Order: sequence, then C-alpha cells, then structure tokens
Amino acid sequence: MSDDTGFDYERTDIESTDIAWLAAGLALFVIVTPLLMPFVFPQSMRHRTPSAPPALSANAPRLEITPKEDRQRFDRGETQLAGSYGWTDRDRGTVRIPISRAMELLVQRGLPGWSRQ
Repeated sequence: MSDDTGFDYERTDIESTDIAWLAAGLALFVIVTPLLMPFVFPQSMRHRTPSAPPALSANAPRLEITPKEDRQRFDRGETQLAGSYGWTDRDRGTVRIPISRAMELLVQRGLPGWSRQ
C-alpha cells in the first residue's frame, strides 16, 4: 500500500435547511402533543374530588413509637416466661417449666424411643 494516497472528507453533508426543518418539526411536535391529548384521552379532563382515606380496621397493626423499648419489654417478657412455671393448658394437664429444669429432666430421663448408649 502506498503512502501517497491522501485523506479525504465527506463531501455530502446535511444541509442547514434540513436541520432547520428538523428543529421546526420537533418544536411543532412538542407544542401540539399536549394540545391533542384531551381529545385522545377525554377521561383525563374530568376533575374528581379525592376520595376519603380508607378507614382503619380494628385489627390493623399499631405503629411502633418506641421500637427499642418495645423490643426490650418483649425480651423481658419472653425471658420471664421461659424461666418460670405455669400452666399451658390446664384442661389437658400441660405445664410450662424453666428451660434449665427441662434440660435436667431430659438428661435424667432421656427421650422416649431413643436408646442411651
């Protein structure tokens, strides 16, 4: 390949009048489109008053105002429940015992159906 071939440029560029027509068409589109929309979507022109907010039902969750304190109170209740004696179902004779005592009884008696080896 020889180095004497010169570089050339695009000889057929777009005319400035074509750019002007393109800009005018875009401006016309931007101006006319919002004016035609009510004819295309007539229901969008009906102004309605906003409906009343939905009534909260009685079983809707309450908003937590103090989540950290609520969590601490919940944890204290769970700890107290896990470490105390009480009835779970009095009619069936089911009771609740502290976890430490349940582990002691499990070690002493084992699980029914499990062999001790």
